[in-house]
Amino acid sequence: MDSLNIHPIVQLIQEEAKATAEKLMSGARDRAAAISEYASQRVEEQKEETMARARGEADVLEDRMRRLAMLEVRKDLVAQKRALIEQAFEQAIDRLNATPQERLTAFMADLLVRHAQGTEEVAAGAVNDSFFTDGFLDAANQRLQQMGKPGQLILDDRRVPGVCGLIIKGASSQTHCTFAALMETRRDELEAQVASLLFADSTP
Repeated sequence: MDSLNIHPIVQLIQEEAKATAEKLMSGARDRAAAISEYASQRVEEQKEETMARARGEADVLEDRMRRLAMLEVRKDLVAQKRALIEQAFEQAIDRLNATPQERLTAFMADLLVRHAQGTEEVAAGAVNDSFFTDGFLDAANQRLQQMGKPGQLILDDRRVPGVCGLIIKGASSQTHCTFAALMETRRDELEAQVASLLFADSTP
């Protein structure tokens, strides 16, 4: 048998293989390019999403910080207002404590006969206490008797520091007829009036 020339067959196979390989390589390159493009697109999308999320978070943080700052400003303003109101009350009490003796005597005598039962011990505050004499208490007892009360108030020589007025000491209770105590009993009402005068044109 004559030998068969297989060179054309081998060459054909090689060409087919090369063509197939080129086709496969071309497809792989196309897929790689598509994947790369998709990956780049996703990276950009994620980048934009991240930036948008970061901007949103930054806006939220900025708003939160602004609100906190405003809250601190409001707290400081309220504290300043409270301090001014407190100062106004202290000055008012100081002025009341300096009431001239004649007016102070009449005012305290009226308070005493209004609140006393007639058998208590009575002490005066140490501030502006010159009105509190034996004669003051005798006059109060006479008024109490005229009102149908015992009129047996007892003088307590000890002074109560830091206040101006009277302390009526019963068996189981005390009544403070001092300017500081009188201001405290109307504190809420007076604070609203003082605040309206001091801060009429300001925002809270």
